[in-house]
Amino acid sequence: MTETKQRIKAVFDNYERFVETLKKLAAENSLDIEIFSPMPVPEAERLFPQKPSRVRWFTFFGGILGVIIGFAFPVYTALQWPIITGGKPVVTIQVFVIIAFELLILFGAIFTLLGLLISARLPRQNLRNYDVRFSDNSFGVIILTDESHAAELQHLMQEADELIVDQVEVEKSIDR
Repeated sequence: MTETKQRIKAVFDNYERFVETLKKLAAENSLDIEIFSPMPVPEAERLFPQKPSRVRWFTFFGGILGVIIGFAFPVYTALQWPIITGGKPVVTIQVFVIIAFELLILFGAIFTLLGLLISARLPRQNLRNYDVRFSDNSFGVIILTDESHAAELQHLMQEADELIVDQVEVEKSIDR
């Protein structure tokens, strides 16, 4: 079952009008909004706060995996090919701490990079929403909304320099 939604793209040349429109859009709670800007916009960060990044969890689990591998691989190697010298134990944890620490750093860094790429959705193949003016001198807002709500939002963003409306077929999810 598909539901028709509209993608509304507004391009602003004026910073003040852009911020005014963001303030009006912030009142609407359930909007799917993407904001593009050639420079940092502190007002947008205050109006639309983001959730904490998931990259820290990638780093955490990468570090844990590094520690596990850092202890498991040397212990396995020592047990498979034991070198018994002077009656000392074959497996001593103190010796393997350095290897575990190094793998903690290595796997933490690799998983951080992987988490960054996944969170940023890179390499991004679908750039149909992006307009080159967003990185030059214009500000942009892209909203994905229901067809019934689209006319109201178009009226709200009528001060935009350019307003583009696109029909999008979105598959409706069924909650079970």
